[in-house]
Amino acid sequence: MIKSKYNWLYEPPIEYISEDLVKRYKLTPIIKKVLENKSIVQEEDIKKVFTDTTINHDPWRLSYMKKAVERINEAIDKKERILVYGDYDADGVTSTTILVSTLKTLGAEVGWYIPNRFTEGYGPNKLAFQNAYDEGISLIITVDNGIQGHEEIKMVQELGVDVIVTDHHEIGRTLPEAYAIVHPMHPEFDYPFQYLCGAGVAYKLSQVLLDNPPNYFVSLAAIGTIADLVSLTDENRTIVKQGLANLNDYCPPQVKAMLNQAGFNDTINEETIGFIIGPRLNAVGRLEDASLAAELLMSEEEEEAEFLAEQVEHFNVERKEIVAQLTEEALAMAEEKVKAGRRFLLLAKEDWHEGVLGIVASKIVETYALPTLILNIDLEQNHAKGSARSIDQVSMFEILSAHQDLITKFGGHHMAAGMTMDIDNIEELEQGLNDWMAQLAEHASLAPTKRVAVKLDEADITVKNIRDIQKLSPYGTDFEKPLFELDNSDVMDVKAIGKDNKHLKITTGQLRLQHLYWNNGHLASQIELGQPISLLGNLQINEWNGNQSPQFIIQDLATNDEQILDYRSKRKHLNLETNDHQIAFIIHPKMEKVNDNYFYYGETIGDEYEIVVLRDLPQDLESLTHSLKEINYSQMYIVLQHQASIYFEGIPSQDIFKKCYKALINKQETNLEKEGMLLCQFLNVKPNILKFILKVFIELGFIIDDNGIIKINNNPNKQNIETSQTYQARLSRIEVEKRLLYDDFSQLKQWIEAQKG
Repeated sequence: MIKSKYNWLYEPPIEYISEDLVKRYKLTPIIKKVLENKSIVQEEDIKKVFTDTTINHDPWRLSYMKKAVERINEAIDKKERILVYGDYDADGVTSTTILVSTLKTLGAEVGWYIPNRFTEGYGPNKLAFQNAYDEGISLIITVDNGIQGHEEIKMVQELGVDVIVTDHHEIGRTLPEAYAIVHPMHPEFDYPFQYLCGAGVAYKLSQVLLDNPPNYFVSLAAIGTIADLVSLTDENRTIVKQGLANLNDYCPPQVKAMLNQAGFNDTINEETIGFIIGPRLNAVGRLEDASLAAELLMSEEEEEAEFLAEQVEHFNVERKEIVAQLTEEALAMAEEKVKAGRRFLLLAKEDWHEGVLGIVASKIVETYALPTLILNIDLEQNHAKGSARSIDQVSMFEILSAHQDLITKFGGHHMAAGMTMDIDNIEELEQGLNDWMAQLAEHASLAPTKRVAVKLDEADITVKNIRDIQKLSPYGTDFEKPLFELDNSDVMDVKAIGKDNKHLKITTGQLRLQHLYWNNGHLASQIELGQPISLLGNLQINEWNGNQSPQFIIQDLATNDEQILDYRSKRKHLNLETNDHQIAFIIHPKMEKVNDNYFYYGETIGDEYEIVVLRDLPQDLESLTHSLKEINYSQMYIVLQHQASIYFEGIPSQDIFKKCYKALINKQETNLEKEGMLLCQFLNVKPNILKFILKVFIELGFIIDDNGIIKINNNPNKQNIETSQTYQARLSRIEVEKRLLYDDFSQLKQWIEAQKG
């Protein structure tokens, strides 16, 4: 049995789409089910999905928009120097580009500044603001940051520099004393949609300052929206739809240059931004100064854009290498924490690259489904900086806010946060976070869950249905790509594919549907042909040589039946942790037990083990049967190590025994060293068969072995050869080998299953 990594939660819809609406909008059964799962059942909501309905809320309704615009226009009229103060991620650099370009269009004297992640950290900092004042800046506009910059904003305001905060991050207990705060979640205003990203807020400000912002701006806002993982509903959905449409109608040179470096020349969709554009814009700020990414987005010449995009690509390649190394180290640390029962994983180490800690934290969350904070320890500065990523059940902003007294500075939202803290507080923070999680676990489930949109039959998985599902895109946060469940489909073929057999390919059912499971090639040896398997994943169309076929991209899988897996071949290598206490190893009585989860054949195993390994070949079937009677497992691996097989040699006939005995009587004394091979030739047997015969004779008292000289016992007790324990042991060994080593595996499985109590 392969257990699923997640709980698969399927909740039947509360409301259903009327037949009238089904006919009017020509909804296929699968689309109807997907919409009902998302509670999109009313005509108004269905229209928003299938038509080009534009949700463009009045930007004047954003908090203090009028005050902010009046101050910006005043600064432009008076030729004041304006500074746009951005952030180093994709949302930050797109925000910066939108607002700087807007102000330049209006003729403003504007510069921009993006703090360095490593030397300055996230958000406003006093030195940068002081430098702005010293350089004659009289208006600072933050984008994608500022809502937590209380001290810095107060300082520069007291110097006479006005600060307009445009941000979208969670608002803390108090608001900074800025000249104006433009924020969709401002408690004193009622903007209809609270989940704009930083670039979205900058775009709304641009809509007020410019009567008709260029298409490039909404494309930038779409990039920021997708890259920052904000809710892809309501106004954000409009921004992303319009942005993607613009990018496909005319891809600006700045974006085209990045796609060229990635070797991408297909239709641009939300995944293009999420997996190609966003990570490249983020890579620069993760490793160096993010200004390069902003310069690329603001570049006006195609040649310049290509040059800058090439540099961005170098950072992206380096980022991947660093992430791979750090992830390996962090996973090892996380494993120890999980074994110790930790429910919040705080991982801290010196010389971890601060710029990629968020990516690594995401990979840890993906592996262990626990909220994770990863910190780099800087002994010289006596502080630790890092990034946190969460799970659905835990608000990272809330849990860190509850321990704010231990944290120097932090900002973020439900699923992610960045922070700085004193090294001395790490241990206390870790304990506090785990205590908080323990309290939460008392009244809420923390089990990792995947929500199933639709349960499918094999016949539902068609190219036409997949095309229909694609019409619902773009997908993202709060409007996730639907997850489909396919239950008990018989495995027709399974194999590991790709470099180093890294990925898994499964073919199931009479329709021979193709399924891919990235980075899970190791499961190929655990899946048996003909067994039913249940799959959870997404659907896509596979195109090859002009042909299209449906394809299931697996996110999780499970087999409901107990599995007995054949590892008897020397070509198969079983790599299991010998000290994993969920695994029971059953070994030959002459072998040494390594630890408490090792058992000899004949001992009672119990039912607490998920995996059972028959490591060695048993002496007899009876001892194996006894161990199997009380056993309960999800997977059993049949390894059956042994030094040599005797099955094909068999057991000598009675005539051979008689012929050997007569030869020994005739000689009375036989020197085995000198005459053993002659005796083998006479009997036409191999030396080990002769040794067996002599051992039987010695056991029955027919002969005496005097240091290699075989002498006849002239007064033996009359006994049948078959009464010898040695003889019976060989018979038993042959029976063991026949059953366990040489029987067809399907028959062996049936026999093992029949032994269970």
